[in-house]
Amino acid sequence: MCSKVAGHNRQKDFFKKILASGRINHSYIFSGISGIGKKLFACELARSILCSNGSFFEDCDCQNCSQVKANNYADLYIYENKELNVETIRNISESSGMTGFLGKWKIYILDGVEKLSTGANIVAGNAFLKTLEEPGENTLFLLITSKYDMILPTIRSRCALVNFSPLTFDEVRQVMVENNYNISDDIIKLSGGSIERGFLINDLKLFSILEYIKSKDYKSFTTYILGVDDLSVIKSVMEFLYPYALEMYKSSGSYIYMQYGEYILEILNRLNYNINIELAKHDFVSKTIEVFSERV
Repeated sequence: MCSKVAGHNRQKDFFKKILASGRINHSYIFSGISGIGKKLFACELARSILCSNGSFFEDCDCQNCSQVKANNYADLYIYENKELNVETIRNISESSGMTGFLGKWKIYILDGVEKLSTGANIVAGNAFLKTLEEPGENTLFLLITSKYDMILPTIRSRCALVNFSPLTFDEVRQVMVENNYNISDDIIKLSGGSIERGFLINDLKLFSILEYIKSKDYKSFTTYILGVDDLSVIKSVMEFLYPYALEMYKSSGSYIYMQYGEYILEILNRLNYNINIELAKHDFVSKTIEVFSERV
């Protein structure tokens, strides 16, 4: 489950000092863009806390570390976005108040915790708040999000915030090389420091979108966008075009590109709140053609 964490040395130093002091908080929110290793960091932090030999972000083969790596350590619970619901929170509340099976700590990693703030899951979010207010002894919650502002304010107020920055170009390339992925330097530059975004740019061939715009082939651009039904793909296209808009602003000095970048950020934020995807796609196509038709 866990492997070497690229980058985030500031966060490593922070937690190393916290663990040495013995004054660890009962809950932390790991916030930053998706695809930069926040969950991996949480897993490695959990392994370091549970390690019998006291290793910290270093490989170890003790029994606890081996069980964590194999994803079968009894007192480590990991929940993905799709698993965060009322039933899951109820189970967490019950188990967190019990004595651990194996050692001193029980650790809960919740990935995509902003989901507890939307729709029917708000009930789960409010239930989780009660757990955070009265955590079990030696219980640690590591909450992961790429949408910090969407988390219920009452939950945010009960957790220590740890911000994670995008990875550097060299850190992204290091991950790609170590995992035998063949992705070009151009894609790494446009990944924005996110491994996930780099894969999306490569897999979805997002460079073709840019070529449509540069060559004024708006028919192909429109066909591509309106033909996509996956919200994550639409958001990926927008996230891909955002740095290009800033690049055009810097090179041309035309403020319309800065405005286009601000428009992308606004519509991405609206998409987080489930606006009509068809309306968003048509609006995005119209705005993009308006900005680039006479200027690229």
